[in-house]
Amino acid sequence: MSAQEGAEALVRRLLRVPLPALLVTDGAGRVLDANDAFLRLAGLSREEVEAGGVQWDALAAPETPSAGAQAVDMLRRWGTAGPLETEYVRADSARVPVSLAVMGLEAPERLLVMVQDLTPRRRAEEALRFLSDASRELAEVGAEPDAILTGVAHLAASSVATWCLVDVLQEDGSFRRVAAAHRDSEREALLREAPRYPPVTDAASPLFQALARGESRLYPDFLAEHRRQMARAPEQQAILERLGARSLMLVPMRSRGQAVGLFTFATSEPGRRYGSEDLEMVEELSRRAVAAVDNARLYGEAQAAVRLRDEFLGIASHELKTPLTPLRLKLQMLQRQVNGARLEGEPLSAERISEALDVSLRQVRKLTDLVDNLLDVSRITAGRLRLELEELDLASVAAELLSRFAPSAAQLGCALELHAPEPVFGRWDRLRVEQVVTNLLSNAIKYGAGRPVVVRVEEDGERARLTVRDQGIGIAEEDLGRIFERFERAVSDRHYGGLGLGLYITRQIVEAFGGTVRVSSQPGQGSTFTLELPRGALPVPSVR
Repeated sequence: MSAQEGAEALVRRLLRVPLPALLVTDGAGRVLDANDAFLRLAGLSREEVEAGGVQWDALAAPETPSAGAQAVDMLRRWGTAGPLETEYVRADSARVPVSLAVMGLEAPERLLVMVQDLTPRRRAEEALRFLSDASRELAEVGAEPDAILTGVAHLAASSVATWCLVDVLQEDGSFRRVAAAHRDSEREALLREAPRYPPVTDAASPLFQALARGESRLYPDFLAEHRRQMARAPEQQAILERLGARSLMLVPMRSRGQAVGLFTFATSEPGRRYGSEDLEMVEELSRRAVAAVDNARLYGEAQAAVRLRDEFLGIASHELKTPLTPLRLKLQMLQRQVNGARLEGEPLSAERISEALDVSLRQVRKLTDLVDNLLDVSRITAGRLRLELEELDLASVAAELLSRFAPSAAQLGCALELHAPEPVFGRWDRLRVEQVVTNLLSNAIKYGAGRPVVVRVEEDGERARLTVRDQGIGIAEEDLGRIFERFERAVSDRHYGGLGLGLYITRQIVEAFGGTVRVSSQPGQGSTFTLELPRGALPVPSVR
């Protein structure tokens, strides 16, 4: 066998090797033969090669340098060529980054070209760059969670995806769409019409039940059957088809073991197929996004807590000064009167002393109530709220408190009415029950606009019910759910005093008894607070 025949035999054996991609060209750049790896990479058929119509340089993208001419020039000058990087355009218009190495064969004007697909390396670089950029986006301190997720969606749509959706899971199992980002701004309007996903609780949707369990879904080829899984209505399936997703990934966001949202990544690029490496990358992105959202939420809560603390300290300072100022003035006036009486040699009248002491004691009681409220909040927070149970008549407790409030209510022109035809016994802590009813009564008188306040006490089986109804300013519907929270107020602190703790403490005490407290109200039509307490195990009366 001649040397030339031996070289040709070696080339034929090499072309049967699966990897790397190999081809043989003549001096004019015509592809004479190629192995299957190269045919797959270039998107060519063997028939096309054997027909002699494939030019090596014609595979390169038009805007890239001619790798073939460059390789021939390097061979002539140095006897070897490569590696040279260029980009091939497949028959289906997909682009493939490649690295070439060329060597001359002993046969005249024959070149052996070795081609390495750089797609995995480029994807890895792209993934690293994308995660780095995403980390910077996620690290923005103070951003709102929705703004963070929107930024990530737009970043994804500019690099690893053609379009990206972000949906956040609600408490009822439904999805709320936070972001819809498309690489083509003109098609983003169509993306915003993309179908909303069915609830994860939907028994007919095994796909989204899997997502609720935190299982990602990869569709290397996104087919019609997959569109039917994601959108049941034909018009919604048509939107997905118009968006042209060729490959798609659904990746749940999970926080503390629970699904909290869903990323949808789709590519419309020809020849681009998502694989396991892509899925690993976006799952890592999902983990970082969830951590960033949690941090943003905690940061927001911390900022809100600081604002609430500062607001509370301001209100508390004002409320504490309110009784201290008249107390100080009254005591100063009493001191001047005592000093004046001493100089004149006349005793100070008992009536003056009694009046000054009454005013001072009222202010001291206000201070005591404020301090007690603060202490109660501390006990509740620490879980140290203790109850001393005894048998009580709720009707008599209400009657006693109404008589205690009668003078101050009369000064405000507010009539107090009690409807308690029969005793209502139960086992409760007297001081805490008095505290609860006092809070409800004082609020009714404060906000009652000088109109009657009606208190009802009645028995309802194993529960006792007390209602306090005023005809005052009322409460807006959006405030009804928050007035029982700590430091929350439904009115301006400029016009109405208080720390915003009374109803919070009331709810905590009532719930400690195993009861409930609720309110119904409309602005300008007054409010009705309803307190229900379990009566507890009462002693059975003896029969004589």
